[in-house]
Amino acid sequence: MPMPHPFRKARRARILSGSPIAEEVWNWALSEHRIFHRLPPEDKARLRELATIFLGEKRFDPVAGLVLDEETKVSIAAQACLPLIGLEDGIDCYRDFTTIIVTEREYDVTKRDVDSAGVVHEYEDEFAGEAFELGPVALSLADVEASGWGDGYNVVIHEMAHKLDALNGEYDGSPALRQGMSPAAWQSTFGAAYEDLRSRLASPASRKPRKGKLRKSGSPRIDAYAAEGPDEFFAVACEYFFERPELLRSEYPDVYGQLLLYFGRDPAGAKSDA
Repeated sequence: MPMPHPFRKARRARILSGSPIAEEVWNWALSEHRIFHRLPPEDKARLRELATIFLGEKRFDPVAGLVLDEETKVSIAAQACLPLIGLEDGIDCYRDFTTIIVTEREYDVTKRDVDSAGVVHEYEDEFAGEAFELGPVALSLADVEASGWGDGYNVVIHEMAHKLDALNGEYDGSPALRQGMSPAAWQSTFGAAYEDLRSRLASPASRKPRKGKLRKSGSPRIDAYAAEGPDEFFAVACEYFFERPELLRSEYPDVYGQLLLYFGRDPAGAKSDA
């Protein structure tokens, strides 16, 4: 664990004492986002501290004339820091970036893939967010506003999960684990779940439209984007861990167990105070 530099500790103490989040705005953020309703008082206090430091150390860069109000900044900070509550390194887990780029809506990105024959394929894709290697995080404001409702979707947590993943040097779905955790168990658990999801999505039943009780038995309830790669599986799993923990525990209990060990918290076991 990186030891906090004395200067960094002093600077953060000044942030906490001199730039507190306004009580009204903080209470709004907690009540507005369903994912915070289960937090016990001590976790809410820890989250507020982390979010305050996050706001003091990160810079928001809205593009194309977009203006961000204080509520939006606090909303982003609180959701970004939710995964940090039980992590030993705390806010230092986000040490490789300082800027959050915010766009109004999803933005177009030109992607290039090389197939097995060496042919380069170029296509346009829409991104709701992006975590740049050793660089900033980009977020779509529309998707930020669609996050935190307890439905399994959270662009802020998703992109911050990529930053956690990259702490060991690459985006591969295997973050630097806390002491006592088994890398072999992590890779075996996540690898098996990832392949299971890909297999279930490839079956004819999973490709049929589903509505309510017409959902086919055995077809996955996890967002299909998780099948894009091991890194995306980890990021999507983190979304469900904090947004819909019971669903993730039901679909992939071993994955839930590994995330419980990693984050040091059990969102499904917390009682709601809402």
